[in-house]
Amino acid sequence: MSFKRFSVALLLCAALTLPALLLAQSQGVRTYAVLPFQVNSAKFQYLSKGAQSPVSNRLTWLGYFEPVEADKLSRAAGRFPSSPAEAQSIMSAIGSDFLVAGVLNFQDGDKQIDITMNVYERTGKSWSKNARVPLEGLLPALERLSGDVRSEVFRRPGEEGKAAEQRKEAPKAASDAKAAAPRNADFLVGDTGEAPVGPAGGPVMNPQFRYEGGAETPGRWQSQSLRYASTNMVVGDIVGDKKNRVVVCGTNTVYAYEYFQKTLKPLGDLNLGMRVQVLRASLYDFDRDGKSEIIVSCIEDRDGNAFPRTYVLSYADGKFTNFMPPQKMYLSVVRVPPSYQPTLLGQKKGSHQPFDEDGVSEMMYQDGGVQHVRKLRLPHNANLFNFSYLPEGNSFKIVLLNEYNYMKVFTSDLEPQFSQEDGYNSSNNYVIVDERLPGMDMGTRDTATEEFYYVPIRMLPVSFGANAKYELLANKDISVAVQVFKKFRRFSQGEVHSLFWDGVGMSLAWKTRRIKGTVVDLAMADIRNDGSKQLIVCVNTYSGAIGASSEKTVVVSYDLNTDQ
Repeated sequence: MSFKRFSVALLLCAALTLPALLLAQSQGVRTYAVLPFQVNSAKFQYLSKGAQSPVSNRLTWLGYFEPVEADKLSRAAGRFPSSPAEAQSIMSAIGSDFLVAGVLNFQDGDKQIDITMNVYERTGKSWSKNARVPLEGLLPALERLSGDVRSEVFRRPGEEGKAAEQRKEAPKAASDAKAAAPRNADFLVGDTGEAPVGPAGGPVMNPQFRYEGGAETPGRWQSQSLRYASTNMVVGDIVGDKKNRVVVCGTNTVYAYEYFQKTLKPLGDLNLGMRVQVLRASLYDFDRDGKSEIIVSCIEDRDGNAFPRTYVLSYADGKFTNFMPPQKMYLSVVRVPPSYQPTLLGQKKGSHQPFDEDGVSEMMYQDGGVQHVRKLRLPHNANLFNFSYLPEGNSFKIVLLNEYNYMKVFTSDLEPQFSQEDGYNSSNNYVIVDERLPGMDMGTRDTATEEFYYVPIRMLPVSFGANAKYELLANKDISVAVQVFKKFRRFSQGEVHSLFWDGVGMSLAWKTRRIKGTVVDLAMADIRNDGSKQLIVCVNTYSGAIGASSEKTVVVSYDLNTDQ
C-alpha cells in the first residue's frame, strides 16, 4: 500500500514539474542579433563592424541568450530600423527574440562620439542606452553599455551590481583606455593636448593651456648644430664598454659621436662614396662580442642603375672598418616575435621593383657573410623598411606604412583590422622604381620612366614598464605642401606620437610638443649613460622650401620620468 502511494506521489510530482521544466527550457535559450553600427564619419566607417563584434560577444550568455547564426543575420540585408515597427519586421526576417541597433555619431572634429544603443524585443518592448565619450574611450563605453543591456534587458543574475560599478567608474574606464604617458613637460597627453606638467616641471595653470616650452625646458636636451643634413640615427654600444654612442648618417657619410658635457663630441666619420645614398642604419652584434656593428643599407647608383649595397662596419679607436664585404641586398634589424629580440632581416632587389617579391627573410651571420634562415609571414605590401611588430598580450599586431605613409594594422593571421589616412614617418630617402618593361632593360634608365619609393623612418614599439601596454612611437607628418606635391619630403615641423591599440584602432596616448624641423629618426636609449633611457629625436633644421643646401642636424632628447 505504501509502495502504491509512493508511486502515485512520484508520478504526480513528475506531472507537476515536467511542464515547468519544459517551460524553463523553452524560455532558457533566447536569441539576439546585433546589426552593424551606423557611423556618420566617412573616416571611421570601419567601426561599423568593429563595434558590432565586441557588443555581440559581450552580450552572450551561453544557454540563455545567444547570438543568431551569421546566415540568419544576413537576412537583414543591410536594413537598419528607424522605428519599432521596422525593428519587428527585421526580427521576423532574422528569427531573433531581440535586436540591437547602434549608432556612432562623431562630434567635435571626430574627437567625441555620441553612442546610442537601441534594443528591441519581440514583445514590443524597447530600451535605449546612450553615452558620450572621447574616441579612445569607445571600447570601454561599449562594454559598459553591453553590461547595462545584460542586467536590465536580459536580467542576468549578478549583472546589476557590475553595471552599477561600471557606471560609477565610467570616467576611470575612459582614462584607463589610454596607455600611461611618461611625465615630461614637453609631452601632451591624448588628443586634447593636455599638459601633464608645466614648462618648469611644476603644475599647469590650466590643463587646457598649451605650453610650447623651449630649449631650457627641464627634461629636454638639444645638441649643437651639425653642419650637414642627416638621413638616419642609431644609438648603442659600438665600442664594447657598455656605454652608448650616437651614430648619425648623412647622405653618404657615417658619423660617430658621444654625449660629453651637454654636447655631441665627434669620434670619427667615414665617407661611403659619392654614388651611395643611405636608406636605413641599424645596430646588431654579429659576433656576440658585446659591441654592436653598424649596418648601413644603401643604394649605389652606378652608370644610371641603382643596386642595393649594405655596409657592415666596426668602430674602434676613431676609425670605421668593414666587418664583412658589402652585401648585395638590403639589411635591417627588427624585433621579431615571439622573443622580440633584435633580429637580422634581409631582402633583395626585385627585377623591376625596388624589393624582391619573395619578401622579407630572417638572416644569420655565417662564414663571413649573411645566410638565409626563413621567410617571414607578412602582408603582401610589406618590405624590409615599412613594418613593425606591436606586442599585444600573447599575440601581436603587424603595423605597416603603405606607399602614402598611411598606417595599416593587421592581426598575426594577416587579417586587416585598421586603416587611417594620416601620414606618419615620411622621409626623403628613396629607392628608384624601374618602370621599364621586361626585356627592355638594356642601357641606363630613362628619367621619364622612373618613379620613387620613399623609405619611411623606423617605428619604435616600446613599453614604459614591466607589465605596461606596448605603444608605438612614430612621427606625425605636419605639412600642407606634401599633400599637394607628391615628391615633397621636407617638413617645417613634426610631432612624435605614442600610439596604442585600443581594440578597434590606433589611438593617441601622448605626443611631444611641436618639433621645429624635419624629423628623420627616433631612438629609445640612454644617451647620457646615466642609467635612464630617453626618447631621442634626430632633426634636420628647416630653412624654407628651397633652402635644402643650408640644412643642419640637431639631436634632441626627452627624459622619460615614468615613476609617477
